[in-house]
Amino acid sequence: MASLTKMLASSSPSGKLRPIDIHRDLNSVADLMERSFSETLDPDGQRYLQQMRSAANNPSFLRWAGVVAEGTRVPFSGYVWEEDGKVVGNLTLIPYYTLGLRYVLVANVAVHSDYRRKGIATSLTLKAIEHARGRGAQAIWLHVREENEGAIRLYRSLGFGERARRATWVADEEWPSGGMEAAITPELSVQPRRGSDWHFQCHWLEKLYPAELKWHLSLKLSALRPDLWGFVVRFLNDMHVRQWSARRNEQLAGVLTWQLMPAYADSLWLATKPEFEESVAAALLTHARGHLHSHRPLSLDYPAGRASQAIQAAGFHLHQTLIWMSMDL
Repeated sequence: MASLTKMLASSSPSGKLRPIDIHRDLNSVADLMERSFSETLDPDGQRYLQQMRSAANNPSFLRWAGVVAEGTRVPFSGYVWEEDGKVVGNLTLIPYYTLGLRYVLVANVAVHSDYRRKGIATSLTLKAIEHARGRGAQAIWLHVREENEGAIRLYRSLGFGERARRATWVADEEWPSGGMEAAITPELSVQPRRGSDWHFQCHWLEKLYPAELKWHLSLKLSALRPDLWGFVVRFLNDMHVRQWSARRNEQLAGVLTWQLMPAYADSLWLATKPEFEESVAAALLTHARGHLHSHRPLSLDYPAGRASQAIQAAGFHLHQTLIWMSMDL
């Protein structure tokens, strides 16, 4: 702790690092995030900023949120950097639990372009580490876009290590007529999922979406079960799903789940037998695009660099690749 305090003191530029004040900072933080992330904001990100601004102008909501600041989606827990009378830096802290352990996620790290290269991001991150350690977190996590080399160097210099790379693929356009069966080969067939497929599907999903990365996703394995418990979970969570299985010479080779989402894009969860990943991914994604009639964008979260050609062949484009990094505390 002493060394961390020393690093924080030595790295701090002029200005004031303080906890975010939800009663006066939310609009300023929303403006800063919009300015910093304007090139990468998707509709969900824009909706997030709208929620922040709406919360900032709702006194009754702010009174309630002040009591449960660390349990809300809007960034009510974190730190800002104030200089020249305005908020020029921000860092959000999101506590969560997985496998019975407490973790903290660092998010929304933003510094005004006129104040960069002054050590503000370093000071904010060091404060986040101190905050997480002081609250007994097992580890602190963050994610950064693959092309943000400066931020990656910063986090590595502070002791964060890479844990995974995840690609987000998006299909915006309706699948063209006649393209549906292009990826189906004579030895590969796609049919509605059978109840007996669940054992292997669950095993593959646990490998592809590990618990330390799955917590922030809408993927609920219990909701995909074919039994009564799965039905109850879907009913209680108002979840709508469709599932298809791919068989290679009558042997199960993969399962794809479509999940209706309140966000701008519906989610797909792909689980495949590793040795048939490319061909099965192409067949399942192509089949799903031909049989879904919601005309909504589709989003697939998948390990970066895996089945890329097959996913692109099904009409998806790479939206972003995130590097997940963590530090044990």
